[in-house]
Amino acid sequence: MEAFILNISGKEKGSLLQNKTFVPLDGPIFSINNSSNDKTVNFVHAAWNRFSTEIVAGDCHGFVYIFYLEKNRFSLICRLKTCCSFLTFTSDKTQNILVALSDCSVVSLNLESKEVINHFDHHTSCVNYISFNKSGDIALSCCKDQAILWYLTTFEVFRVLTLKKDVDIMKVFFLPERDLIVSAFNDNSVFLWNFNSFKCTSQFLCTSGESPLNLKAIDASRDEKLLACAGRSNWFLIWSISENKILHTISLPNNISNVKQIQFLPNSNDNHILSVLSSDGIIHIFNIKSMELLFKLTGKNGKIISSCNSTCLFQILSITLQGSLELYDVEEFVTNKKIEPKPKQITSVKPTREDKKILVKQTIKEKKQTGVKMDKERLQSVIKNFEEYPEKYRFFVWSQILDLPHNVDAFKVLHQESLKIKSFVKEYSFLNPGVQKTFLRLMAMLVCWNPLIQEIDYYQCVVFPFIKVLHKNTIMCFELLVTFISNWCQNWFLFCPFPPFNILCVVENILAFHDKELMAHFIKHEISVEVYAWSLLKTSFSEVFNKKQWLKLWDNILSNPLSFQLYTVAAFSIVMRDVLLSCKTFKHFKDCYRRHGISASVLLKKAYQLQQTSPNDIDPQELIGTYASVPKGAYPSFFEMSQMKTDLQTLIRKRIIDHEIHYLKQREDLLDIKSNYLKELQELQILRRKLLLESIELKDADALESLDRKLRSVQNLIQDNLTNQVSMLKGALGEDMFSTDKTGTEKQYFKFQDYMKKIKSK
Repeated sequence: MEAFILNISGKEKGSLLQNKTFVPLDGPIFSINNSSNDKTVNFVHAAWNRFSTEIVAGDCHGFVYIFYLEKNRFSLICRLKTCCSFLTFTSDKTQNILVALSDCSVVSLNLESKEVINHFDHHTSCVNYISFNKSGDIALSCCKDQAILWYLTTFEVFRVLTLKKDVDIMKVFFLPERDLIVSAFNDNSVFLWNFNSFKCTSQFLCTSGESPLNLKAIDASRDEKLLACAGRSNWFLIWSISENKILHTISLPNNISNVKQIQFLPNSNDNHILSVLSSDGIIHIFNIKSMELLFKLTGKNGKIISSCNSTCLFQILSITLQGSLELYDVEEFVTNKKIEPKPKQITSVKPTREDKKILVKQTIKEKKQTGVKMDKERLQSVIKNFEEYPEKYRFFVWSQILDLPHNVDAFKVLHQESLKIKSFVKEYSFLNPGVQKTFLRLMAMLVCWNPLIQEIDYYQCVVFPFIKVLHKNTIMCFELLVTFISNWCQNWFLFCPFPPFNILCVVENILAFHDKELMAHFIKHEISVEVYAWSLLKTSFSEVFNKKQWLKLWDNILSNPLSFQLYTVAAFSIVMRDVLLSCKTFKHFKDCYRRHGISASVLLKKAYQLQQTSPNDIDPQELIGTYASVPKGAYPSFFEMSQMKTDLQTLIRKRIIDHEIHYLKQREDLLDIKSNYLKELQELQILRRKLLLESIELKDADALESLDRKLRSVQNLIQDNLTNQVSMLKGALGEDMFSTDKTGTEKQYFKFQDYMKKIKSK
């Protein structure tokens, strides 16, 4: 099948992929040209935006087009009076387009109005490069004889740089993160200037021994640590900005006489990747760290005369000798380090849903014909380009990715055993009785498979969303849950029934590394990892996504290594950072992790970014381990650790039962004490009556006073006896059991006191 070719032929707008096919091919699957009536209008310059989602290109007649890769369409912006010599997107929020024209002027185009909104005409020759400072408000444009700093807001000159006289400028550009300006000249000299003080910080000559490089191309790495210089020679050099020395001198094949362009690609696992466009129209991709040639990229529709690399993806946009644009994806060969003369090229244009169904359907058809497992690499390409699987084939793809065994006999045995288990599940309100029945059934089966689940309440929340979407296929649902618990949740049981603090610490480390400000905000307001991580893990993200977004998220989690789930947890807080930074109370923080709808695409984009940029010391892959599918024939026991924890829980339950028995014995002892006290109190009442009878006959006040003292001593003796016995049981049983009778006893004593006072008064 031939590559898809789009001929815009003077159209003002249209679709990019009109035939809706998306199949990886050898060569560029996406090629754009502009021809009509056997006349071709050549594209001369092109550029990416900073998100690598849009491409702007200009042709030799002054037409400027923009190609929206994610929206699968293109549009004509405007026609300028002359051909462009350079164009780029601005780095500020406006994302306007700056176009340098052949009449030495620079114009600014607005994408919404598609009009020229400003122009800059202070150069004396054609501008060949434009860059921006860190804040994006100052532009630096250069031509062969001058370099000018100017304000983007007013298009007024900020400063004209004084450079070498009688020597042509090759290129001048910003290193925004370092606040440096790099200036390269045709006499092989390179200078680095401080932007604030405009003082030279370092300089070097592009030579190797006595051989000059004849400098014609220079570029800086994405992390601004290296400079690559090339020219009319069959070698190029790498200069370290931080170490201020030449690191490597790398030779090119003997048939290459000079280099036309040299550009860095995004880093791959801390390796600097460099693309070198040679005079023969072939792009050579090098790994700078290992100094090896990874592969060569040859244009399918003629020699490549210029190229432009994506800022954040392994994609190359090239312009051929015939004037067409070709888009290449080289990620597979950069990461796998394969040397291929004709690499497989995949466009980054976002295909349609129909393309997604076609690719998955082809993969399923091949599986049925051959009887082998589905090609996981092709399924990965679906996730990479579409972010989700087709709804019609989603659960079938899940079963293939997880390699579910479909153990029907083992499932029946577990189901029979589960009938003996009493329902222990909390009361849930189910709108669908079928979901409720399946939920109770599968939870009982999971307890038969792993008894420890019965001791952990949060597992009901973990598995509930999976059961809700898969309740019609109970075997697949059960095997998916067994696989999920055995792999993604295997380390959760170490601290049961408490949250898995080892896993939560990993999320905390990831968040602290990538967003120190947000972590400091959490610490300031005493927000623990249980709020911003455990609340997502224990509900499987079901409280923050609707069904459609939740399925898209789990398409990606199940298709990636086990550690990807933790990156998504950390990514959620980073995506929500603006809302979280405005929270002041615990309730506000907690509400952010419940029913707060965000796009799964935004979360996944951030999660993939965290996965690629996290250092090895915080990568959770080593802690979590690798994926292991459930074997065919029988379901395995859930590790020896589970049995150990189950025995521990049995001991704890026995200790609780022993404590209850001891409590009951103490309660019986207390009742005996109360019974004895009541007997003594009854004897006191009898004695009181006798004393009262004697007091009636006595008229002497002194005799009454002695009777009163005698009665008081008897009463105090009984009360002290009761207090001593009760104090032995207070610690275990509390004071509530003593309050009623104690009050009654005091009331009786005080009544007797009142009675004695009346007798005395008489």
